[in-house]
Amino acid sequence: MPVNVWANGPGTPGFVCSDARLTDRSVRPWPWEDRGVTTADQDYGQAGWDIGFNYSGLHDLASQLSSLSRPAWVAGSGRIGAGEVRRLAIHAHGNAGQLHVNGTPGPSLTAATVVSMHGDLHDIGLMTPDDRANPAVILLVGCVAGQGRDGTALLVSLSRVWPNRKVVGFATLGYVAGGEMLRRGESCTEAGMRDTTALYAGEADATAGRYWHSRADWPWASETSPRAKVALNGVITLGAHW
Repeated sequence: MPVNVWANGPGTPGFVCSDARLTDRSVRPWPWEDRGVTTADQDYGQAGWDIGFNYSGLHDLASQLSSLSRPAWVAGSGRIGAGEVRRLAIHAHGNAGQLHVNGTPGPSLTAATVVSMHGDLHDIGLMTPDDRANPAVILLVGCVAGQGRDGTALLVSLSRVWPNRKVVGFATLGYVAGGEMLRRGESCTEAGMRDTTALYAGEADATAGRYWHSRADWPWASETSPRAKVALNGVITLGAHW
């Protein structure tokens, strides 16, 4: 059975919940067994994720992803095998053409470092299906990582390491509100990052009060959200103008 995985990187806000299914806050959240889940996006989190984990660097991400066991809330049993991760979000801080998967300071994922990081990237890709007809989605969930020529170069390079997968970056700042997204009764956050209209440091913070509760303006980041840029098999298929 396919699963959707959210991986939270070093220095990112919050600590993603291992059970990444979005809480239905209309249901009494305690005890844990009574926590409701919803399949509809909410202001406090993005729906559609199954498993969350927190990683310390790219190698740790590849290692954890390759050794995930199927939890009780996901159908089936045993270890999650190669090709079973249909959607993967790699959350990290970013700059144009850079995803800081190893924290800062630390070697960032760029078009130039794809070769040196190929082993871990290959292992990550193997966990997603090679499906030309219905490509898996790998989201680089970080600020402006897909922006401009450098962003294009990063996405195109990764799409060659991960053939027949949609590789998605974003042209604007992402935004995560740790307090708003904190799961009630637990010390972890719901999965998700907003695709914002902000272009420079501080702008998202300054306008969050206006836009956080307007998902029409700041939707949850996905391969179809307004500022997404998508690469598939070495070609930009969406957002080439960003």
